[in-house]
Amino acid sequence: MNDLFDTQTDAQRMISRLANVYPLWQTGDVKSVRWDSLVDKFSTLYETDLSPSARQWRKKRGQCCTYLIGARLPGDMVRWVLLVTETGHGEVKLRERLRDIRSERLVWGDYVLITSTKPRTIGGGTHWTWCFTPAAERREANYLTKLAQAAASRGQSFQLKAYTDTLLQRPLHSGIRQQTAKMLRRAQKVWARHANGLSWPGPDPAVLPYFGAYRTRSPQLERSASRSNGPA
Repeated sequence: MNDLFDTQTDAQRMISRLANVYPLWQTGDVKSVRWDSLVDKFSTLYETDLSPSARQWRKKRGQCCTYLIGARLPGDMVRWVLLVTETGHGEVKLRERLRDIRSERLVWGDYVLITSTKPRTIGGGTHWTWCFTPAAERREANYLTKLAQAAASRGQSFQLKAYTDTLLQRPLHSGIRQQTAKMLRRAQKVWARHANGLSWPGPDPAVLPYFGAYRTRSPQLERSASRSNGPA
């Protein structure tokens, strides 16, 4: 399939859904006006535009399958990620320098795709999710802590509140959500030490918003992508 999403959040969600079945990847950025040409190229060379049934046919013939995902970026650009199944042979494995998502992490700006363990209370197991890169997490956490201390000492919360609001505009995948909650808890403690009893003005780390249930545009594709025994 060739999917162009309006936001990086939606593109990242799709990538995390497909990562188990399509663990090999390549990525790049192109101008928006070149997206259609890229789609035509990859569809011709690697058959990224196949239906789920055609993908199953390729699997039975020992051929790999591919999936092209794009997201619009500021500056009239598109970031694309080409995903490929591990099993099977194909032209894409001869032409592209593919990386394995399990050993070479896929980084998207401030975010990185990793595996995470679910709590036993919600079923346990592992899943793919996006987190802040270590550098981005340190940057955001340190800035938030400094801002909390300065705002509390001055008794002025508007800058802190404005900044915490921007944190909640990040793509709150489960990994990023957990990291954001940790940052906010740390900032709360700093605020409490310097605010002389003033109430914390930011969001409650225990009740950060969720994305909600993910749905693809194609129920048939969603069912196929979720199967662990073969590509969609």
